[in-house]
Amino acid sequence: MAKVACALGQAAVLVVLALVVGLGVNAVRARNSINLGRDYFQKPPVIVPPAPAPTERAAQDPNAPAKPNGPTTDQPFQVVTLEDVIKLFQDPKTAEGAYVFVDARADNPFRAGHVPGAVQCDYYRETDLETVLPRLYGAEKIIVYCNGGDCEDSLHLCGELYSSQIPWGSMYLFKGGWEEWLKSGQRVETNPSPE
Repeated sequence: MAKVACALGQAAVLVVLALVVGLGVNAVRARNSINLGRDYFQKPPVIVPPAPAPTERAAQDPNAPAKPNGPTTDQPFQVVTLEDVIKLFQDPKTAEGAYVFVDARADNPFRAGHVPGAVQCDYYRETDLETVLPRLYGAEKIIVYCNGGDCEDSLHLCGELYSSQIPWGSMYLFKGGWEEWLKSGQRVETNPSPE
């Protein structure tokens, strides 16, 4: 029994030491530190559009399919397809900076390849949002993407942007993300690793 108690005591000491070292390292890391007070897994805000005015309801065709003119609880952000994204990318307004592509992935995947001209805004690094927001406030359209597939970083970033007063109507969520862009043979831009 004494050996078990000794082993448990040693394990507890190791856990405490590991916690102290981990918190210490996190405190001195500048760019990739973890904000311990932030909820990284929060659900995007539920955005409910205002109900149409009575005159608007009367003017609508009752047989027409429902066409959302704003966010719904099922689809809080406007989702665009690869075809839509390619058209937006080829639009001259992208080159002018009126349409901005935002990559919600971390440094290494972003440097390995991204949509040409995309701005990196790693959802898990709050300082990226502060840096990118001034550029997004003046944009007509903002196309947000991450890896695609099961990745939800772009969805979470859209929630952060909406909370930061980016209008719902200017945000577009590209769920197919980087994987779909790459598979379609579109142009790719890479950045060298910082030294």
